[in-house]
Amino acid sequence: MFTCNTCNLQFPASEDQRTHMKSEWHRYNLKRKVAQLPPINEDLFNSKVAAAAAQKPDDGTKEKHTTKKEQRRKEKAEILEKKRAILEQAKKAMLAEQNIQGGEEGRKLDNLRQQTGLTNSENLTLLNISKTVETDDNKDNEEVQKTQDTHEGEGNGEGELDPEHEEEKLLQQKLANKLEIPPTSCLFAHPKYGHNFNTVDENAEHMFKQHGLYLPEPTYLVDKQGLIEYLAEKIGFGFCIACNYQGKNAEAAREHMQTKRHMRIPYESEDEKLEISKFYDFSSTYDDYRNNSNNNSDSSTQRKPSNVISEGDDGEDEEEWEDVSGDEDVDSDEEELPPVENDAIYRAGNELILPSGAIVGHRSNARYYRQNLAPERELSEGQGTVIAAETRHMLSLRDRVELAEKKRTWKSEKKREDVNDRRAAKFINNQPHFRDQLLQ
Repeated sequence: MFTCNTCNLQFPASEDQRTHMKSEWHRYNLKRKVAQLPPINEDLFNSKVAAAAAQKPDDGTKEKHTTKKEQRRKEKAEILEKKRAILEQAKKAMLAEQNIQGGEEGRKLDNLRQQTGLTNSENLTLLNISKTVETDDNKDNEEVQKTQDTHEGEGNGEGELDPEHEEEKLLQQKLANKLEIPPTSCLFAHPKYGHNFNTVDENAEHMFKQHGLYLPEPTYLVDKQGLIEYLAEKIGFGFCIACNYQGKNAEAAREHMQTKRHMRIPYESEDEKLEISKFYDFSSTYDDYRNNSNNNSDSSTQRKPSNVISEGDDGEDEEEWEDVSGDEDVDSDEEELPPVENDAIYRAGNELILPSGAIVGHRSNARYYRQNLAPERELSEGQGTVIAAETRHMLSLRDRVELAEKKRTWKSEKKREDVNDRRAAKFINNQPHFRDQLLQ
């Protein structure tokens, strides 16, 4: 016997069971089973189908069976009808305008007839002549204007401005588009956000934390407000403070700096340092420089040898002179050298040894400077002999023949395992299709 557990039925043959599985009644009971509802019999299902068919009109069934292509065609047809209606309205409007213009022309013809007393054909020719005269007058006016423009251009240098005039014009445009940014407001935020502060220091701290603007050499910065005003003026004219990109206005420059992350002050090359050097004071570093130069000069004077020789018969006529050796020239050369060469020593281009003994390294070797290596331990003679005696027995020579035999055994075992796996994989699934044992 063959059964259907969903509909609670029994079938004598498998063909009847398969046809039942394909019926709408069985599918409906499956949906009820998913919704955790009990199944219904065939009579009740047929009555429900008949009631649903009676409630739905014919138009609804047609719409139900319409495909997506037909729906698209209907939508396109509706759009075309709307376009046709719009075109008809436009045609009507154009015809109305033409009728109005035709009425004006008729009035002109009537006036001409009254003035001249001519026939219709003659009036038409006169009207055409008047139109041609008007067009000729317009053309003449345009030509006169063009000739005046060309004469003015020739007077100014063939219609092109001089470079000086162009620069003045651009400067006037820049001055007109300039945006005044106070030093207490953020340079990179839009004014509508209201990033205004009470002091310049608060503004600088905000720009450092939110936008990453670092003011170089803060210990020697004496005019912070002037530096921020200079940057604000540069941005107000539409320039980028990092790459000097020139935008249309300040907003374009701000957007460029935010997208390119150019919210920084370049301070690497000599020109970049000179650009903002007027806001800094490095005079405190000059004292160390002078002290070092004075020390070098004192040491050089102390190294000068002098030999005083006196001659005289009775001691009355004594003459004194100095016999200076050739070392003085060397010392004078050392004094003439720039003090920087005496104060700092360069080593291989990567390190700089200062007079205080501190070593300044290049940034390319930063990863090595950050390493904290353990100090090397110096072993005594006794410790070295003990370590050598303990580790000596660990050294052993490798037997190539024995190693080759081991590799051969490993290879054969792996091959045998692969053969067994392939043989077992053939019998994993002998059934081409799944058949429920209860239904067979």
